[in-house]
Amino acid sequence: MTTVQNTGSKWAIVNASNVFLRAEARYGSECVSQSRMGTLVQVLERQGYWAKVRTPEPYEGWVNELALAPCEPLPAAKQAEMKEYSPKLKPFGDAEAAQWLASDRYICIAENATVFSRPSEDSERLGDLLMSDILGADKRTAPKGWTAVCLPDGRAGFVKCGSLEPFAAWADARRDSGEAVAEGIITLAKRFLGMPYMWGGMSVGHFDCSGLTGFCYFMNGILLPRDASQQVKCGAEVPVEDMQAGDLVFFGDSRVSHVALCIGPGRIIHASQVVRINSLDPAAPDYYGRNILAVRRILGHIGEGSDGFAPSLIAESPSYFAK
Repeated sequence: MTTVQNTGSKWAIVNASNVFLRAEARYGSECVSQSRMGTLVQVLERQGYWAKVRTPEPYEGWVNELALAPCEPLPAAKQAEMKEYSPKLKPFGDAEAAQWLASDRYICIAENATVFSRPSEDSERLGDLLMSDILGADKRTAPKGWTAVCLPDGRAGFVKCGSLEPFAAWADARRDSGEAVAEGIITLAKRFLGMPYMWGGMSVGHFDCSGLTGFCYFMNGILLPRDASQQVKCGAEVPVEDMQAGDLVFFGDSRVSHVALCIGPGRIIHASQVVRINSLDPAAPDYYGRNILAVRRILGHIGEGSDGFAPSLIAESPSYFAK
């Protein structure tokens, strides 16, 4: 996993509610994944107004630099020289990265929220928020019903109460990785029923199969790797007949090509064309007939896996908290 402990790396923070990671540094390139506000990403390469980044899952892709912080304006002469007409990314070092991870932050727990410039819904919008977004805490006193926040680029604003929780306390309350967590994971997944499938999606309204499973585990305090082919290496394998709620079910022929979440005996929820529920019983009218390759139990098996892939607790992740 990504770490900021004396790496000599360059870093940036996602500054939009969600950003698309592309396979190449161009808008016509395939969307391979997403990253979300407040995520610390390692900056690997630069090309024009694109930056190649590595996310905590870990995953790599190209993003528009204006979706990252900090960016600084270019003087007129520099714009003419570089033929670049917008602010440029200015990555920072390990010390600044650790400072962000040690700072007071909030996580968005509502599916959607808005950051306003003042504590009024009639004021200017500074940006939108999606569930799992992380932003800084501001020390200003906020009027009743509002929370003072700071976007990763330093802009101060306000969010209506009820949409945010202190990030450290939220993560600490989700250290349990036992069977009781399964209910929270399943309940969250069901909130997204009917949402259309999107390749590379891992945020509210944009889910692919492993994006859905990874997101639901994340919001219950557990970080999984990005792809189904990586998630299948996490936790402990269990026989198909022993699968239980919260287990990950992997499908394919010679290789893993799809993942679903078990919600009970012989039932799954998954992002397949849309987020939907299916049965694994051939006699059921909603039978899902793809070949099952493996069932993996994550809960109760944090830190276990193979080939360098294993689930970890958000509260103990060096990608989210300074160690």
